[in-house]
Amino acid sequence: MNTDKNEYFDFVEENSPVDLKQVINKYLKYWPAFVLSIIICLFSAFVYLRYANVVYKSEAKVKLLNDKENSNFTLDVSKLFNKSTINLENEIALLKSVHISEQVVKNLKLNVEYYYNSRVTSKQIFNPPFIVSYRYDASNLKKTLDYTITVTASGYTVLDILSGETFQVKGYTLNQNIPHLPINIKPAFGAVMAKNVSKSFNVVLKTLHKTALELSNDFEVDAEGKDSDILSISLKGTNGPQSEAVINNLIYVYEADGITDKKEVSRRTINFVDDRFVYLRRELDSIEISKKNYKKNNKLSFIQEDAGSSILQKAAKEQSSFDIESQLLLADLLRNSIESQKAFELLPADIGIQNLIINQLVADYNTAVLSYQKFQTSAGNNNPSVQLLVSTLTNLRNNIINSVKGYKKQLKTTLVQSESAQKEAEGSFASLPEKEKVLRSIERQQNLKESLYLLLLQKREEASINLAVTIPNTKIIDYAITDIHPISPQRNKIVLVAFFIGFCIPFGILFILFKLDNKIYTAVDVENTNTVLPILAELPSLKGNKDSAIQNLEAFRTLANNTNFITPYTEDELGKVIFVTSSIKGEGKTFVSFNLASAYAHIDKKVIIIGSDFRNPQLHKHLKNTTKDSRGFSNYLHDGTIQWESLLCNNGDKEFPFDILLSGIIPPNPTLLLSNQRFERFINEVKKVYDIIIFDTPPTLLVSDTLMISKYADTTLFVLRSGVTQKNLISYSSKLYKDQKLVNMGYVVNDIDFTSSYGYSYNYGYGYGYGKEVEKETRLQKLKKKLFKRL
Repeated sequence: MNTDKNEYFDFVEENSPVDLKQVINKYLKYWPAFVLSIIICLFSAFVYLRYANVVYKSEAKVKLLNDKENSNFTLDVSKLFNKSTINLENEIALLKSVHISEQVVKNLKLNVEYYYNSRVTSKQIFNPPFIVSYRYDASNLKKTLDYTITVTASGYTVLDILSGETFQVKGYTLNQNIPHLPINIKPAFGAVMAKNVSKSFNVVLKTLHKTALELSNDFEVDAEGKDSDILSISLKGTNGPQSEAVINNLIYVYEADGITDKKEVSRRTINFVDDRFVYLRRELDSIEISKKNYKKNNKLSFIQEDAGSSILQKAAKEQSSFDIESQLLLADLLRNSIESQKAFELLPADIGIQNLIINQLVADYNTAVLSYQKFQTSAGNNNPSVQLLVSTLTNLRNNIINSVKGYKKQLKTTLVQSESAQKEAEGSFASLPEKEKVLRSIERQQNLKESLYLLLLQKREEASINLAVTIPNTKIIDYAITDIHPISPQRNKIVLVAFFIGFCIPFGILFILFKLDNKIYTAVDVENTNTVLPILAELPSLKGNKDSAIQNLEAFRTLANNTNFITPYTEDELGKVIFVTSSIKGEGKTFVSFNLASAYAHIDKKVIIIGSDFRNPQLHKHLKNTTKDSRGFSNYLHDGTIQWESLLCNNGDKEFPFDILLSGIIPPNPTLLLSNQRFERFINEVKKVYDIIIFDTPPTLLVSDTLMISKYADTTLFVLRSGVTQKNLISYSSKLYKDQKLVNMGYVVNDIDFTSSYGYSYNYGYGYGYGKEVEKETRLQKLKKKLFKRL
C-alpha cells in the first residue's frame, strides 16, 4: 500500500439534515417491541397498585386561646387588660415533642404493631384477632421484640424471630402467659378465632422512646395563616380511623399537659400561703396575748374616743405608715422565698405587692420555670434551649431580687418621711397618757398582721378556684377527619408514568442502537451522507427462489441502463471500460460485476469480465470446474508469450453468453504486475473486440491497485453493501471522486432487504412480462400479511 492513499483514511462523515418521516418510520418498524414494553410496564403498574399500601391523610384543626380568650377565674380584673401573645412556634414544637408523643403511644399502645403475612406481601393491620402486650412495664422495654404468631385450631404457635425458638400455646384464654417469653396474648374482643386458623401474623414490640420518636416525626403541624392562631394537625397512614384516634389523643394529651402546668402554679401558691399562715397565726396570737397582758397590768378596760381633727390627722398618718410596713413585709416574704430556693421553682404570684414591675417579673419567672421543667425532661441539661432557659431564669431571679431591694429602699425612705409626719401629729397628743400610745402601737401591729392574714387568705381562695376551674388553652374547631381520596398511590399518575416508561425503554434502546450503528441500509442513508455522486441502482437481497432471480435480473438491467447514462459518449466504436470496486472486501463487487455482465449480455452486448483482484480472487466461484489457481489475467501480464484469448472462459449460458478472464495465479507483487505495459496494450485490444469491458478490481481502502489503473476506466461503479458498509466510507469514496482518483463514479447499493427497509417488495418487474404475474391483493390482505410477518 503506497503513501498516496493514506490521506483518505482521515475522512470525516458529512452531516445532513434529518428527515423526520424517515426517522419515525425507522422506529415504527419495531412497533411490536413498543407494544410489548408498554404492556409489561402497565401490568407491573397494576400489580404494584394491587398490593401497594393505600395512604390517607387525616387532619384536625385547633385554635389556641390567649389569656383574654381563656381567662382563668381570678378576682384581679387587671389581668383582663393585659395583652397576651401566642408563640405558635413554641406550641408547634410542644405538639411535636417526644414527651407528648410518648404519652400518646402509652395511651393507644402504638408500640405494638401487627402485620398480616399473606402469600404475596405483608401488610400492617389495626384490628388483629388477638392482642399482644408486654408482661412488664412498657417503659422498661429496651430493645425491639419480633414474633411470628400463627393461629392454630388449638391455640397459637409463636416463633421468636430473634432467637429462632418456637413455642406452642394451648387455648384462647384471656391474658395467657407464654412461658420463657415476656409477652401476654389474648383474643381481641368480638374476634372469632375459628376464622383465622392457619393465618400467620407478625407482631413487633418497639420501645416507647423509639415509637414516640417515629410518631413525632410523622406528625405535621402547621399554622393556617401568617397571623392565624389556628393550627392544622395532620397524619398520614393506611388506616383512617387509627390516624384519627392518634390525632385526637394527641390533642387530649396536649390539653391535659397545659392544664397540669396551670394547676401546678395554683398548687404552689396554695402551699406558699399555707406555710405563711402558720407564722402569721403565731404572731397574731403573740400580739393578742401582749395586748391582753398590757391592759390587765395597767388596768385598762376602755379608752374614750379622742376628739376632733387631731385624731383624724393622726389616724391618716398611721394608716400611711401601716401600708408602707405591709409592703415591706410582703417584699421580705417574696425575697426570702426566692433566696431560699435550691433549684428553679415556682414563686407565689400576686401576693399583694403593689409594684407592677415586680409582679410582671414574678409572672415571667414562673412561665420560664414551666418551660425549663418541660425541656429538661425531654431534652436534657446539655440542650442549647435548656441552657438558654437557665440563663434567662438566673437573670430573672437577679432582677427580682434587685427590684425587691430597690422597692424596699423606696418604702423605707417613704416610711421615714411618714414617721416624721406622724411624730409631728403625735405632738398634739402630748397630753394623752403614755399607756394609750403603747396600746395603740400594739393594736397597730395586730391590725397589720390581720390584714396580711386576710390578704393571703384571699389569694389562697383565688388559687383554689383556679385549680378547680382550670380549662385548656385550645378550642377544637374540627376533630380529626380522614380525606376520602388517598394521597398515595396516585393511580392515574402511576399508570401514565408506566405508559411513558414502557414507551421510553424500547425507544431508548433503539436510539442507542441506531446511534451506535454507523452502517448504511438503503439509498437514503447514502444520500444523507453524500449528495454529489449518483446512485445507479439498489440491488435486492437474494432469497434463493425464482422470483428473487427475476428481481435481481431487473435490478441489474436498471444498473446497466443507468451506467450507460453516466458513461461518456465517443464517436469511435471502441468498447467501454467499466471498473467495479468497493471500499472493503465482502461488499459484493464480484457479484455485481458478474451479474452486470449478464445484464449487458441480455441486451445483445458483447461483454467480457476481467478479474483484476489478484490478492483475493472471487470470480472463479461463479464458474464450474475452475479454482482460484486457474490461469488468467495475472498469467497474461506476467508471461509475454501468452495470448489473453487463450485464457478466456465462458459463462455457460448459450442464450446470453459473455466471456470471462479469471484473475489467475496470485502473484507476489500485484501492484508491480498491474503497472506492466501489457496492461495498457490489453485494454486497447479488448476495446476493439468487446462492447463492454468490466473489471472486477480490488477494494480501494485496503490496497492501491485500483487507484493505479483507474485512469483506464470510462466509468467506475462503487459498490456499497447494506448492513456492511459504514457511513464514513461514503465520505472516503466521495473524496476519491473529488480528487479525481476515480472517474465517472456512481454508487451501487447491494443486498437491500426492501421489505424491512422500505416496507414493500421489489416487484416492479412483474408487469413487464418477466416471470409469473402476481395476483392483486386487497389493502386489507396486505395489512394482515404484513402484521403476521412481523409477529
